[in-house]
Amino acid sequence: MSSREPFGQGVRLVAIGLVVVALAGLIVWSGASPADPMESELPDETEVPADRASYVGEEVVLGGEVVETEPVVIATQASGYGQFTVLEADAAVQNTDDPLEVGDQVTASGTLEDEETLAAERATVQEPGDTRYMMLISLLGGFLVVGRVLRDWRFDLERLAFVPRERARSRSDSNDDSAAEGRRGRTDDALEPSTGGDRGG
Repeated sequence: MSSREPFGQGVRLVAIGLVVVALAGLIVWSGASPADPMESELPDETEVPADRASYVGEEVVLGGEVVETEPVVIATQASGYGQFTVLEADAAVQNTDDPLEVGDQVTASGTLEDEETLAAERATVQEPGDTRYMMLISLLGGFLVVGRVLRDWRFDLERLAFVPRERARSRSDSNDDSAAEGRRGRTDDALEPSTGGDRGG
């Protein structure tokens, strides 16, 4: 039987490229998505600051960093610009009972009362430590996966494919040999004649 690939290595390279591009796109999309999927249809901090007047009186969702606490003011841009005063922010927070502090990352939804004021109905807060913890765990998990792959697999440039390393293959072969030996032993035991002897007539 021929071991040649039906579509060749060129198609494999294209497929690998498409998978990498799709993965990168999903990572970017996931990072840009709001925390609550139910809020995905509302205007957010990427749209509202550029045209505040047109969103006055509408329900919006704004995310940003707390830069003042009395009253609560968030900056929707990392530079500190795009600021909005969030009314009743502490009361609207749903995932903690602690008062908001400068540096907290807040996502608040509600009605934009004027060009600089959001009347919050719902809000969630994510502390910087949570983000660092999530990134650390993700990085550790990634290193473990990459280490396991590099230990048991190598990339074959001729075949453009990952193949098991000799050590991993030997371990797999020895396991297969042991299983086969066990099956042969059971078969031999079943075929052995009875030792009870012939019954006399």
